[in-house]
Amino acid sequence: MTRRRVRAVAPWAGLLVLWAATTLVIGAVGFSNDSERVTIGAHAATISPTFDGHATLDLGAVLPRLRIATDTPGGIGVNVDVQETDAANLSELLTRDALIASQPDGEIARIQQVIQEMAVDNLVAGAGSGLLVVVVVATIWTSLGRRRRRELWDLVHRHERRFEHRAIVVLVAMLITIASIFGPGRMRTAEVPPTEWRPLSALLPQLSLDPRLKKVEVASGFSTTGGIGIIKTAVETYERSTEFYGRLRDQVPRVGGRIHQATENETVALLVSDRHDNIGMDPVVAEVAKVAGAKVLIDAGDDSSSGQSWEVFSINSLRAHFKDLKVVAVAGNHDAGGHIEEAMRKNGFTVLDSKPVEVEGIRFLGDSDPTKTGLGSADTPGDETIADQSKRLADVACGQPEDERISTMVVHDPSSFAETATRGCATLLLSGHLHRQVGPETKVVDDRPVTTYTNGTTGGAAYAFALGYTLRRPGEMTLVTYTDGKPIGLQTVTAGLAGEITVGPYTPLPS
Repeated sequence: MTRRRVRAVAPWAGLLVLWAATTLVIGAVGFSNDSERVTIGAHAATISPTFDGHATLDLGAVLPRLRIATDTPGGIGVNVDVQETDAANLSELLTRDALIASQPDGEIARIQQVIQEMAVDNLVAGAGSGLLVVVVVATIWTSLGRRRRRELWDLVHRHERRFEHRAIVVLVAMLITIASIFGPGRMRTAEVPPTEWRPLSALLPQLSLDPRLKKVEVASGFSTTGGIGIIKTAVETYERSTEFYGRLRDQVPRVGGRIHQATENETVALLVSDRHDNIGMDPVVAEVAKVAGAKVLIDAGDDSSSGQSWEVFSINSLRAHFKDLKVVAVAGNHDAGGHIEEAMRKNGFTVLDSKPVEVEGIRFLGDSDPTKTGLGSADTPGDETIADQSKRLADVACGQPEDERISTMVVHDPSSFAETATRGCATLLLSGHLHRQVGPETKVVDDRPVTTYTNGTTGGAAYAFALGYTLRRPGEMTLVTYTDGKPIGLQTVTAGLAGEITVGPYTPLPS
């Protein structure tokens, strides 16, 4: 490369280096000082990135701080400052937290997503600042002109000033280095000694901890030593949950031979409903989906107990366990309020809203439940009644062309598909809500078979809240087999109260 070309390229290269350096510095500073308030588990929480290589959980002044190594590049960690909750008392709060912690994949994925979004946002901000610096420098450079730049260059590099100039540069560099190492914060004497961390296994030597808990460390201090009983109770709840649902999950492959195996031309969907916050069942259901080769998850609603913002952990868990499946969903009466549907959409679910959609070649129609029901409260009417919804959906289904007939209608309350079933405008109509299986029941309308089916409670819910270290009633899920987008068979898989998995017979559907 000629000297002339070097001179032509050098300013652009310098500007590029300046932009990159400014972007990285400002991005890193912004990232390290960033924070975001989100909902994690049963709490509101503030998430802040760190560079200590740990995920640290700050539970407040009474309960101890916990941490676990993140094993991430660059030692990136996170501090989770846990704040308010709607739990009625400490016992309920700890039980809730321990059960959610027993299936943490959804919340871990959510925290990782927030940290990644912070990194991207600050990198973009750094890039914008870097571009501004480059524009300012380029403007000043151009405004000076070649002659003035040459005069300044000669002034700086004149022989008699060369030594003085270099001495000043070296002195400034030394001062900056010393200030960065021995800053005001480092020169002050710490009033509080640094936190000492103890392995959880050392704090509870009488318990046999699982591999994940063995990596957890606890901050030493008054709240820790005074709260060992509380910690022990939480750990025991965690371990009872992981042991029970882990045993269920491990049994699925053993009964896998009884599960209908789809042929090359068949597509399998897995129907769940009425989970009611019981994320403990999610790995069990995911294992059934894996054994059956399912490609679609159909969620018939009531994933939460009262539709509160803290209950989005239930949707985060679904996304984490079924990230390779397409999810078609409606919200139930206990999901009303908007938080659950919003979380579904953020996680990429196809939320049915009275418009026909096609997923994996299957033509779906459905809508979320219009009724609002809180935990232990009476139903509150929504924008329409169930009867009105049933008629409206039937009008949509019956208005479809013959070659675009609705293959599967999904609603929460079976009353919402009653009119469509009567008029025979969909082939398979699915629901939940009743916490017990009803059907499959098939009738012929206008020479076409119409099958209705209500799934039991996947979360094993006796009432509207099922989060627990065991099931309150059998947890049911249903495999639906399709060929060319048309339903051809149903098969139930049930988790029993004693920790057993039962596979029902495969029921062919009339075509």
